[in-house]
Amino acid sequence: MPMPSQPTPMPLPRDFTDHGPCVEDLARAFAMQDAATSEALIETLATQAIRQWRLDDATFWQRVKFQARMIRAQMGSGRH
Repeated sequence: MPMPSQPTPMPLPRDFTDHGPCVEDLARAFAMQDAATSEALIETLATQAIRQWRLDDATFWQRVKFQARMIRAQMGSGRH
């Protein structure tokens, strides 16, 4: 079990044939993590997909990153 100060590991999808439903779930998980760390991981995943010519996967990760930023912004505005 992770310690409270350690980030919770995020389950990454193994099948990218249907990207739609899991974008929100992954974005929420990434939004709960440190912004710099989670965005670096998303960039790595998108870059790997681009290198392997899996453009649908790269687009998926960009959608996750955008949605995570939106969620993080909403969480921040609710704290003021």
